Amino acid sequence: MSGNQTGSGADPQPTASARAGTARTAGRPSAPRPDAARTPAGPGRRQQAPVAPRPATPRGGPAAPSSDTRRTPGQPAGTGAASARAFTAHRAGAAWLLSPAGTADPRALSFAAGLAPDPEYTVLVADLPDDVDGSTLERMARAVPEGTGGLRLVFGRPPRPGAVAVARWLAERLGRTVLAADGTPQPTPGGGLFIGADRGAGWVRCAPGLPDARDSRAFPKPRPSWESALPEGPWSLGTTVAERLPAGVWLRPEAPDTALDDHRTYLTGQLTPSPELLTVVAGVPGTAPLPLADVARFWQGLPPHIRPAVRFVCYGPTRLSGGRHFGDVLAQVVGEPVRRYNGMPDGTGDGTEVLLVRADGSPGRPLLGQEFVHQPPAGPAGPPPTYAAAHRWPLGELEQTGPGTYLLAPDVVVEVVPVGLWVRLPQEPPYAAEVRSGDPEPGRERVLCDADSEEELPRLRQLAADLVEGFPPELRRAVRLGVSRPTGPRDHDVTAPGPAPDGGAVRPRPGGTGPARPHTAPDSGHEGSLSVAAEVLRRHPELTPDVPEPDAVAGLAAVLRRLADSDEPDGTGTEAAAGPAEHDGELLRTGLRMLPVHRGATGLRATLDEAVRQWYDGRSLVTDPDVCEASALGPGDGPGNTDVLIWSEDGRRTDLLDPLCPDRVLFLPGSRFRVLGPEPGTSGVVLMREVGPGQPAQDAELDRTAVRELTRAWRDWRGGAGA
Repeated sequence: MSGNQTGSGADPQPTASARAGTARTAGRPSAPRPDAARTPAGPGRRQQAPVAPRPATPRGGPAAPSSDTRRTPGQPAGTGAASARAFTAHRAGAAWLLSPAGTADPRALSFAAGLAPDPEYTVLVADLPDDVDGSTLERMARAVPEGTGGLRLVFGRPPRPGAVAVARWLAERLGRTVLAADGTPQPTPGGGLFIGADRGAGWVRCAPGLPDARDSRAFPKPRPSWESALPEGPWSLGTTVAERLPAGVWLRPEAPDTALDDHRTYLTGQLTPSPELLTVVAGVPGTAPLPLADVARFWQGLPPHIRPAVRFVCYGPTRLSGGRHFGDVLAQVVGEPVRRYNGMPDGTGDGTEVLLVRADGSPGRPLLGQEFVHQPPAGPAGPPPTYAAAHRWPLGELEQTGPGTYLLAPDVVVEVVPVGLWVRLPQEPPYAAEVRSGDPEPGRERVLCDADSEEELPRLRQLAADLVEGFPPELRRAVRLGVSRPTGPRDHDVTAPGPAPDGGAVRPRPGGTGPARPHTAPDSGHEGSLSVAAEVLRRHPELTPDVPEPDAVAGLAAVLRRLADSDEPDGTGTEAAAGPAEHDGELLRTGLRMLPVHRGATGLRATLDEAVRQWYDGRSLVTDPDVCEASALGPGDGPGNTDVLIWSEDGRRTDLLDPLCPDRVLFLPGSRFRVLGPEPGTSGVVLMREVGPGQPAQDAELDRTAVRELTRAWRDWRGGAGA
């Protein structure tokens, strides 16, 4: 601090040395910042500013400067010794403190010194007594540093006439523009003050001879590239509300919640505004996931040049129906890359840490995998569906082979994933999407060794151990080795059926045709599937030429729920034929009929015992009352003893709904299949031809064509090796 100065002849702007010297000793008015060495403040713990607030400070407001000046009981306002004392201007960092003459209160000086610089206005912190009259204001006005520039007036506690009323009086008295807070400011990182929509109208500009005007909600006045692209107040996105934060936007449920105030205070004090990035906080801990249609509506409302600056923070649940990650589904719906932090960002620029978000929203340990990109479907030759865009792992000495992926050995790579690192062969296993969408653990980073090839697992373990051994000691202690395997079975056995009516079918279930999903409970209702279905239809109106929109949305949502059911990893090893009512009946049929037709070879891998094999041999036509699922890429190489090959005439592709499994083909409930005799040399194979709409069940030419094409496809899938 540069010592006491009167208002006469004082320079209205502090010198750089004065700012730096005071700021180092005085601290900041923002809430405590979490770090790895202490339990951080979270939504469940009320944040406090470094300066103790006066008893009357509104909850959540900035720490208030204090004065020991009090009038004695019964003494009229403006007649005590304090009211009669002149005011003095004290330099405090980038601000000035105006207080009654004498020694300034240390807490008030600390508060003022911790405020951020204002490039447009001189910041004045007024330490006023409880009761303010015209005489008190006149003495305060005389102490204001001379100059002609504008003033930003900050009160630890608004004076009884009101902050804006005092600012208006001071503007006319001094002939200078004065800004004051109409509402209760909250501290933000870096010494700022923010007035949320729930706490007032924001900063008000009072100019001599002009009506009062709203200026901004934040001090310093934000100048990020995205500022003008967003509405000032909360706006509705359906059942979701978008609310401004100093660092961006909070997407939260529309319904009122008493816990929202704690979360709002925490997010305001935790997230540091950035001029380049727009932080979008999604959800509230302990509530249902946000409807994807609402989030997509927010995205589409942003100008295209702003969207690459968006960084999502998954503050609420990250899993949607069927266990799919929020980022994966949103990228699919909007058709653009979606970028998200792996947790809660703490700071900006090179010094940014990303902290784990616990179930209650409170911050945990710093994470080494910091930022990830979710890609829309791009085909097998495109980039990984999810990859690391920023991380703190010490992998700089390794050759980078792709986004977030490094060469660990000539035929082994190490990839940065949200849970830590993944050591694997260059060829991705079928469950790669599951590993890339896993959530980081609260206590440690993981280095996973891939177990897709059990023969290679020991070597991968040794390479991973050698990699960890080269880490700094503190990082080695925070890392645990593990193994990555799919969380569910990759095939489904089929046992012999009981007595079945003519035309009935017991289906082999597909094995190894899609990535395994993490075992997480889907949402309790159908909101997630309806939201995704609505967005898919908005982007692909060609799907509904003859179907009313409500039926179309409900139909596609039924298909989405069916896909989620097929991906659940806790299914039983056998499955009897279930009636279509189990999967939304006619709605499921409606949704499947809207999807593109796949005409060609498909396959699935299954285990058939001898009784089931004989059951198929004894029939020429079978009807499946439920949905049958196969893959356009063939049966795969999962466990099983039989390749079931089906020539599709009316099967439906589902890649528009689930791009993570673009090869999946679903046959409508009630589809008929003609059992065909295999060609010589194709043992362990069951061949079928779907009887398409309007086709005869018996047609020798169609049968021969189907057998020829299925056999050719099967040999191609097997690499020309034959049976």
